[in-house]
Amino acid sequence: MKKYDRRNFFKLSGMGLLSVAVTSTFGLTSAFATATTYTFPPEWAPQASVWLCWDSTDDLHRTTDAAMHAVTAQIVEALHSKNTKVDMIVSGDAAKADCLNFLNNYQVDPQKIRFHNYKESYIFMRDMGPLFVKTTDGNPMIADFSWNYYGTWNVGRGKAVGDVDRAMAAELNVPMVKSDIVAEGGGYEVNGAGVLMAFQDMAMQRNPGKTLAQIESEVLRLYGQQKMIWLPLSPISDKLNTDGSPVMENFFGYGANGHVDEVARFVDTNTILVAKVSEAARDSNNLEKSDYERIEEVARVLQNATDVNGNPFTIIRVTNPDLALLWKERTINPGEEGFGFHAGDIVIDLPAVSYMNFLISNGIVIMAKYWEPGKPDSLKQLDAQAKATIQSVFPTREIKQIDPLAINWWGGGIHCITQQTPFFNVQP
Repeated sequence: MKKYDRRNFFKLSGMGLLSVAVTSTFGLTSAFATATTYTFPPEWAPQASVWLCWDSTDDLHRTTDAAMHAVTAQIVEALHSKNTKVDMIVSGDAAKADCLNFLNNYQVDPQKIRFHNYKESYIFMRDMGPLFVKTTDGNPMIADFSWNYYGTWNVGRGKAVGDVDRAMAAELNVPMVKSDIVAEGGGYEVNGAGVLMAFQDMAMQRNPGKTLAQIESEVLRLYGQQKMIWLPLSPISDKLNTDGSPVMENFFGYGANGHVDEVARFVDTNTILVAKVSEAARDSNNLEKSDYERIEEVARVLQNATDVNGNPFTIIRVTNPDLALLWKERTINPGEEGFGFHAGDIVIDLPAVSYMNFLISNGIVIMAKYWEPGKPDSLKQLDAQAKATIQSVFPTREIKQIDPLAINWWGGGIHCITQQTPFFNVQP
């Protein structure tokens, strides 16, 4: 790979915008014949629609089920309550019919859903769905990063899944800006004023053989931003090992290998919500102790970080539920031995539990709640505290809580299965 030529872009003061030539050492391609300037709008900017996916299969050959569909349906219902349209990916006509039949039980308007067929549909639209950037003259482009299934490349369908944004760009006739750097939407957070943040270990794991400087330049280029804040180690509970081994001791994780939207979120240009592991959880097991230490280091880095103008950020902490309240213990059966475990041993499966994985949309924030009958009142209190914190930073938006656990078991949450379309002069 050739060294990136920084002369290909210039900063626009205070706007978080980059001018990008349509030819570069990374082979950028676009329908534009001259340089254009664009940026990725923050999530709290007005949205024309939100993308979701109905039917999906993962690398464990699991298919989306009724519990997962209920999460999707509740998101559609909440979006439609604010008159926000939905773009829904389905694998074909049968899936479309199934979707519409399921949604009959919810307060949704089918006329506000635009369906798109893509055979290799995959539920995590945040990661490989169309990532829209907006030009300074108000037109759409799609930023197309490369894809390697969260740095694992352990499934044959991985490339096809990662091509869904290209298929949608072709269908909608939207030009693309491309890169060979691997990135997913859930791995990067934008403050709307030139700043990105992400986990360094995630970026390096996705891009073996690349330097951090190469990754940074390309990610800033495709997002149209000026400054990167690199966070240190991502939580162990968000890990996914390619060989199926435990992420630590007897804990098995199914996460996204370091997505920042599980840990830290911009809620305006200068305010960041950061997760927190409770001291009780920290002291209860080694996994949450390690996560506590890693997330506290994230908070320290962000407390010392500044925006493009050198101003510090306001950091607000949100305590996550203890994983022990939501994980599943299982017994190794004969024939399932491996990784040092024997029949009769107890191992633990981890869901991607987080209050940080919320969706900001028009007039609403859709976020997690985890209490249900039989769970301790302390969990209900944490749900309420998290909602109150989100309400405090979005005082004019409705805060809608839904239970995302069915999605969490696949390694993501509400934010992960959605991707917004900003308003453009002409909607694609």
